Amino acid sequence: MIELLDAWLWAAFVVAGLLMILLELFIGVETGFDLVMLGSALILGGLLTSFLDSWLVTALCASAFCALYVGIGRKYIRAKMKVSDTKTNIDAIIGKTGTVKTRIGKNTSGLVKIGNEEWRARSVEGINIEEGQDITVVDVAGVTLIVKKEEENKKWR
Repeated sequence: MIELLDAWLWAAFVVAGLLMILLELFIGVETGFDLVMLGSALILGGLLTSFLDSWLVTALCASAFCALYVGIGRKYIRAKMKVSDTKTNIDAIIGKTGTVKTRIGKNTSGLVKIGNEEWRARSVEGINIEEGQDITVVDVAGVTLIVKKEEENKKWR
């Protein structure tokens, strides 16, 4: 029995590593690639010791690779996978300033220019904002920007 264990334990580590990688594919990235990395450590440990016919060396080698990943590699991978706080898509326009191109009425939408794009907009205060006045985007409702007048003292800073 020990001879069988010595001869084929490396293959069991390779199979276990492959199963961990497949499990990661089914679960998704919620595990943060831990299963892929630990599975790879088991595969690497098994393949590197396949010619030695020693279950002890196989177990020690695979354990060392797993420990290296948990101790060093995991921190590096988590740092690379960290989601930044960068706003994308429509949320990126909130806080931007622009100019009114078409008057925004009390109960009607107007047109504003933010950068090189023109957007439909309405006033957050429910007041009129005349053409040429500077505005700040405070929210987005569907495809309409909710804007407020840019304060005069802020324009000159």
